[in-house]
Amino acid sequence: MWTVSSSPQPNDTDCSTTEGVCPLRCDSYDIACYLIDNNGFVIISKERNDAGRFFGEVDGSVMTTLIRMGMFKRVSLFDYQAMCKMNHHSSNSARPLLSPFYGLASALNWFLSNLLLFLLEFNLCGLWHADHFADAKASFSVSSSHKKRGDILQPCDTEYPSFLHEPSIKETNSLIKCGRCQKMFVVQQVPDSNLLMLVVQADCDCSRQYPPITMEPMEVKYIASVKCNRMKSQKVRRRPESCHAYHSQENAKDCGGACVISLSVSLFLLCLSSSTLISR
Repeated sequence: MWTVSSSPQPNDTDCSTTEGVCPLRCDSYDIACYLIDNNGFVIISKERNDAGRFFGEVDGSVMTTLIRMGMFKRVSLFDYQAMCKMNHHSSNSARPLLSPFYGLASALNWFLSNLLLFLLEFNLCGLWHADHFADAKASFSVSSSHKKRGDILQPCDTEYPSFLHEPSIKETNSLIKCGRCQKMFVVQQVPDSNLLMLVVQADCDCSRQYPPITMEPMEVKYIASVKCNRMKSQKVRRRPESCHAYHSQENAKDCGGACVISLSVSLFLLCLSSSTLISR
């Protein structure tokens, strides 16, 4: 079992003369320490960019092992108010090249249609107001680029994974084999909290064998009958049956205190005398 020492101690890196638990420090280059919550999100890390990220994206090998060991379980969540990109599927058969006049007719049709659009959108007043003309041109180019990219959104249902810590498992450790190296990690629950302390051996890279675990949503494709049944069987949210407004380890005297605010007599007399002098 690994523990983390808060202050430098002699023989922190040499465990041969240490009795019992071997202390390790998080500032060591070959040790990575994380404080994660019960949903697997990083709260504290040595790398500032890791804070707030899902731990599966930071280290997929350790998160995959924790899921296999049952310390984290995967829960599927659904978003019934999501927006997805609409894919345009266009297919047509090629016209046989019977005559070169087909190409000339297509070119003439393209020229006349663009000329007509130009005459409809042409604004003579914009020649004297270059700023408005530039804004209109920019907005037109932005809208046309959106149309070209096909970034048109439509309502859809998405499914995305969520991970929840199993509270019955307080601590565990394991060894991950990654080719020529082995990665060891230890995880332990922080008492009286929903946090987990995770210490990982950082000098072994397992990214090739274990890809990162992401929480990207996936669009759910329904059949017409299945979608109607899903909308009919959707459960209505209910209020909790009981209210948990008290905890044995919480001191109610430390909360509130607004009712004990009293008037300062000295400050009241000072304000009253000052107002009297100013009025005279």
